[in-house]
Amino acid sequence: MLWLFLGTLFAFIALGIPVVFALTLSNLALIVAMDIPFTVLGNRLASGINSFPLLAIPFFMFVGEVMNRGGIARRLVELADAIVGHITGGLGHVNIMASMFFGGISGSAIADTAAIGGLLVPPMVKQRYPAPYAAAVTASSAVIGIIIPPSIPFILYGIITNTSIARMFIGGIIPGILVGGALMVTTYITSRRYGYGSAEAGHTFSWRRLWTAFTRVWPALSIPFIVVGGILAGVFTATEAGAIAALASLLMGLFLYKEITLRDLPRILLNTAKTTGVVLFLCGMAMVTAWLLTRARVPFALAELLTSFTSSPLAVLLMANVLLFAVGFVMDLTPAMLILAPILLPVMESVGVDPVYFGVIMSINLGIGLITPPVGTVLYVACGVANIKLEQLVASLMPFLLTLLAVLALLIAFPQLILFLPGIL
Repeated sequence: MLWLFLGTLFAFIALGIPVVFALTLSNLALIVAMDIPFTVLGNRLASGINSFPLLAIPFFMFVGEVMNRGGIARRLVELADAIVGHITGGLGHVNIMASMFFGGISGSAIADTAAIGGLLVPPMVKQRYPAPYAAAVTASSAVIGIIIPPSIPFILYGIITNTSIARMFIGGIIPGILVGGALMVTTYITSRRYGYGSAEAGHTFSWRRLWTAFTRVWPALSIPFIVVGGILAGVFTATEAGAIAALASLLMGLFLYKEITLRDLPRILLNTAKTTGVVLFLCGMAMVTAWLLTRARVPFALAELLTSFTSSPLAVLLMANVLLFAVGFVMDLTPAMLILAPILLPVMESVGVDPVYFGVIMSINLGIGLITPPVGTVLYVACGVANIKLEQLVASLMPFLLTLLAVLALLIAFPQLILFLPGIL
């Protein structure tokens, strides 16, 4: 049944059918092959979407839209510039650190690319960074947005696998910092080697400038601490945290920073609704897939197949990561997460891999897929922001892609980098 499902899914995708409809058709093929009534599709789809935790997704997407329009992203860039703008490759470091701040509020890689890229790519080009390089820094650092909590992929994984979203959030903190630090090291080395950003000479660190930038943006920076702290303290759930973050960002944009008006709300809400509609339909259809494959005992058969080759958790984990990396070339993160998580997690658990650990690893791996052609959505957003061709961006992206893969390998080799904080909290 697994091969029937995957074969029909990728065949429909190859024909140019959108993933969400290809998934629907593949589910229909499974229903016919398993001789199940067609009414199951509608019933399971409705029950899959009828989930309280899923409400967190539109809330955090709304936060990203408000940040783009409400002046918060620009102030985050100003703070990052005050902290690291004086280092060699200054604006590249600013780009990465701003992505770390932005991701800690919105949880979306695409929103990060559009907002931070729109603000920083033009000045990077003006200061003699090649446009493809500026876009490569923007695209690679956007991956941080789905690692540092709150993270929309973490929410999706937690819902579809019944894993603690709070533990997922905490597990992403150290990996997010590691990814940001590694990308900054890569930026420093490449900028120094090729002499990028030479117009930044004379840009020095100033405590006064740092304090001014911090006072302008600290209310927005408090959002991730409120979200994660409130969840850990048991004050509210991840969904309620999303609602609080959405309300806080809206009030800041309207009354504190005063860069959005009530007239902007219809467009913000419409953009949020469009994205949410696609994600929720994917979630519902993925729930149908998970139910059908579980009924056909596919996860258990796959676990038996892999463990017949090796019983080593590391070997099984490496095989799963190779599969995820390959899938990332041809499928976007959200459908890949929703389709593969219910299949692979039972395999991981059968060899003793922690669900939270695997969820973070899976999110990072599929996040790297966002910046690999031909399907990487972040690539196309970055190309649009920088007004360059895809092949130009891919060539400049290679050092950063290798850096991300090196960090992924480090996290696979040392699980405690992910599990340490969830373990003590």
